[in-house]
Amino acid sequence: MAIPYRKRKKKILGPDHQQHEAWIMEQFSYEPIKFEDFVKECIMSQGVSGAQVKGIVEAMSNRLRSYLMLGHSVQIAGIGTLKPTFNAHSAETPEELSGNSVYKVKVQFYPHKDFQDVLSQMTFVDMDTQNENPEEEGSAVGSQRGA
Repeated sequence: MAIPYRKRKKKILGPDHQQHEAWIMEQFSYEPIKFEDFVKECIMSQGVSGAQVKGIVEAMSNRLRSYLMLGHSVQIAGIGTLKPTFNAHSAETPEELSGNSVYKVKVQFYPHKDFQDVLSQMTFVDMDTQNENPEEEGSAVGSQRGA
């Protein structure tokens, strides 16, 4: 299995600050896995009821939001850490800074080592050539990064 991508031309800003056309790779996007389908897979792999899985995930989601709203980072075993972050406008004096200076709130994700290992083993396949060579698995991330 490999992550599919497509190649396309795009106008980019070059090192000379002029627009140029260049070829880029874009991830081919599938439809997101629906929560109900995800729950069904968890049920089949763990032998627990759908109500239990759904209840646990919903409870985790509620607690996660609560902790993030308080500014806490949250570690999720085997997955990683979610940390609330923000961007704020600068000011000439500290007195000018306040909550109103914040213009974007984000959640930063720091993958757990096991999760990061999975990411480093991902492979990629060109969707346009995949149809011509269906057995071709693609290139591994580690080999592209020189690892």
